[in-house]
Amino acid sequence: MLTLFEQIDKGTLWRSTGGIHPPERKTLSNRSPIKTLPLADEYVVPLPQIGESAVLIVKQGDYVAKGAVLTKGTHFGHLPAHAPTSGHVSRIEQRPGNHASGLEVMSCVIKADGLDTQDGNIHKALSADEVGQLTDKQLLTKIQQAGIAGLGGAAFPTHIKLSPASDIELVIINGIECEPYITSDDMIMREKSDEILNGIAIIHKLLTPKRLIIAIEDNKPQAIEEMQHALNRSSLPKDGVRITSIPTLYPSGGEKQLIQILTGQEVPSGSIPAQLGIVVQNVATAYAINEAVLRNYPLIERVVTVTGENTQLPGNYWIPIGTPISHVLSQTQFIGNEHDKVIIGGPMMGYALHNDNAPTLKGSNCVLLPASDELAPEQKEIPCVRCGECAQVCPAQLLPQQLFWHAKAQEYDKATSFNLADCIECGCCTYVCPSEIPLVEYYRIAKSAIKAEAEEKKQAELAKQRFDLRTQRLEDEKRAREEKQKTSAARRKASMSTSDKDAVALAMAKIKAKKEAASAAAAQSQATDSSSTGTDADTKSQSKRTDISAAVARAKAKKAAQKAAATDKAIPTPGSIPESTAPADDRKAKIAAAVARAKAKKAGLKQGSADGIGSDESDTSTVKSPPIADEVDNSAISAPVDDKKARIAAAVARAKAKKAALKQKDDADTSTVKTPSIADEVDISTVNAPLIDDKKARIAATIAKAKAKKAAAQLSLDKADTSTVKAPSIADEVDTSTVNAPLIDDKKARIAATIAKAKAKKAAAQLSLDKADTSTVKAPSIADEVDISTVKSPAIDDKKARIAATIAKAKAKKIAAQLSLDKADTSTVKAPSIADEVDISTVKSPPLIDDKKARIAATIAKAKAKKIAAQQDADQVTAPIDDKKARIAAAVAKAKAKKAALNTGGTKTEDDKD
Repeated sequence: MLTLFEQIDKGTLWRSTGGIHPPERKTLSNRSPIKTLPLADEYVVPLPQIGESAVLIVKQGDYVAKGAVLTKGTHFGHLPAHAPTSGHVSRIEQRPGNHASGLEVMSCVIKADGLDTQDGNIHKALSADEVGQLTDKQLLTKIQQAGIAGLGGAAFPTHIKLSPASDIELVIINGIECEPYITSDDMIMREKSDEILNGIAIIHKLLTPKRLIIAIEDNKPQAIEEMQHALNRSSLPKDGVRITSIPTLYPSGGEKQLIQILTGQEVPSGSIPAQLGIVVQNVATAYAINEAVLRNYPLIERVVTVTGENTQLPGNYWIPIGTPISHVLSQTQFIGNEHDKVIIGGPMMGYALHNDNAPTLKGSNCVLLPASDELAPEQKEIPCVRCGECAQVCPAQLLPQQLFWHAKAQEYDKATSFNLADCIECGCCTYVCPSEIPLVEYYRIAKSAIKAEAEEKKQAELAKQRFDLRTQRLEDEKRAREEKQKTSAARRKASMSTSDKDAVALAMAKIKAKKEAASAAAAQSQATDSSSTGTDADTKSQSKRTDISAAVARAKAKKAAQKAAATDKAIPTPGSIPESTAPADDRKAKIAAAVARAKAKKAGLKQGSADGIGSDESDTSTVKSPPIADEVDNSAISAPVDDKKARIAAAVARAKAKKAALKQKDDADTSTVKTPSIADEVDISTVNAPLIDDKKARIAATIAKAKAKKAAAQLSLDKADTSTVKAPSIADEVDTSTVNAPLIDDKKARIAATIAKAKAKKAAAQLSLDKADTSTVKAPSIADEVDISTVKSPAIDDKKARIAATIAKAKAKKIAAQLSLDKADTSTVKAPSIADEVDISTVKSPPLIDDKKARIAATIAKAKAKKIAAQQDADQVTAPIDDKKARIAAAVAKAKAKKAALNTGGTKTEDDKD
């Protein structure tokens, strides 16, 4: 089996897939030699032509010679732009570009001076021996500096293509020129065959391939002949270089298609021929390499085919790069109208130009000026009929209809997956499409969008790299500063004296202590906030002793306010007693005080608002006796207390009684006297008394008895003429048989009885002292003085309590009867009986009250007795008392009434006789 090179030497060809046979129409331009056009008035050199972006090294107004370098760049792929003629740089501005999009590009506009003065370095020709002494690097540098690019249409930088990374075994010089109408390569091979072979020799020297093939299409017999003669004259080895004629088929001139025809090998998708060890160069590029290396002439002009029926001078012309298309049209006598097309390139791969002021480029090999009926007329695009013709003629073996659908839907990622990049834009699919769909236009738009997206990603990646580099630089600078600071600190520390070190250590210790203190304070504050809920819950379960402490503290505050009022000699009213504002030593005490106040309010609501007792008939209309509810602070009494509280309450009551006796005055006109309240008369400082045992209670009872006897003696001395008056006894007024009082078994009850006796004696003594002229005095009855319907009795739980209330009323009426007996004419006076005054059936028994409340009620009863003695004619009916103390109070009242009757020794009233 023959090897590949043996088959190539024999001239074996392989058939390529796809392809079409359009009309050639080459005879319009290949029948005349290459001509030269006159200089244009100005030349427009686009700056971003080939390779990476370049930097313009001239400015507006500068003079440039023909072939002078206009741009420079540092990138390996950069190709400089040169001045096509001599003149001045008139403008640097945006001008229409030679592109299917018609977008403007930055351009350097040169105003030609008409002299076409060449740069001094041009035309310094080198001999073949001198060229042989140049290194590959020097040759590639000359090619790059000359700005040579592929002139077959792709315009890829030639110096990159001639320095591949892999070894090259086969070099193909492309002279196919399969595009209809175009004859520039044909004519240059006819006229410049020796120069082309010199350029091929330089390529052979750079790549040193095993085989070199010059491929020419068989429709160019003159070019094949001229190239064969030139090959025979050249210095190329004759055994490794040959000229091969290729059958005419479009697009056999494509790089990958030509490789497949000559070698039978197919370039993989996404690969380049160099990966197979193959390099393809155009014959016009070989000529440009010869000019650059031997003549030092840059690529500033090229052969361009101007053809079509709309030009009167079709042919091939040496046109400087940057020449405006309008100048070419005018010089070739364009006869079409403004609506006729101007196509850059051939009819298959070319594109219509939007503006004829656009310049020619290095890749511009043809300007086609067809008449309106010369090419197939444009028809309206209709939907794809899925005939499959496009797929059969595709030389790249793609699926054009799939690419069309994805390109139209802008699904560029899917189009990429169908190998859109392998499309050579030959136009075969468009040529055979029965639906007149411009498939190649869709592919070009999709390729541009993908290229723009790739460029954006590239720029984003570069920006990311710059950011990473900047971040790394900042971190390096930060580390350098920290290292510098550490070094400086270490140096200062080493040079620091002992005293300085101690001062620094002390300062650091202070700072640390402050931080720790602040942290501890913050932690304590958080702990306090979190435990506040628990503290509120604990306060609800305080002991009874805490309640006592709160009540005592409140009483002390009230006493202090009362003393201040007494200093100003003002008689305080119940409403004038200020509440304690002094905080307790303990938060719990404050809470207990609040509880006590709430309980007092509740007790007051139950008792009701006690009205004032009636006034004296003479001048007592403005005198209102404050009720017991106003005079006694029940805020600490209504709450349930233990035995200690009861004893304290008893001591308070005794102090109140003593203070009331001292404050009583023998005032004749009682209309201006306001009875002091019990709250004013109690020295509450005596509340904080220790526990009182039974012995002390007995001593107190003995003292009370002595006081009662003394009062009785005083009463007998003050009697005047009352021998005929007999005070009605309580036995006459009250049927005590109904009092089923139980036995009294408590020492405190006996003490309370003795105190009640002393009270009665004191009242009798006061009565005898106050008697003066009673003939004109009318003893006001209890009914006149007291509206007992307004007296709301507190809760009583016992029948005995109701009896005690009745006895208390009888006692008050007895005193009123005594007053009436002292009048001048007593024969007509009838002492009101208790039955007349009191309807005991109206006494209602409220619910049960415990022993503690009874003891408190006893204290209140003592205070009421003293109040009666002081008030005289404005006696106040006090609230009855329950339980044991109520029964004791009833017995005391009864004994007191009997004692008063024995002392006065008067006559009976009418009620007694009845």
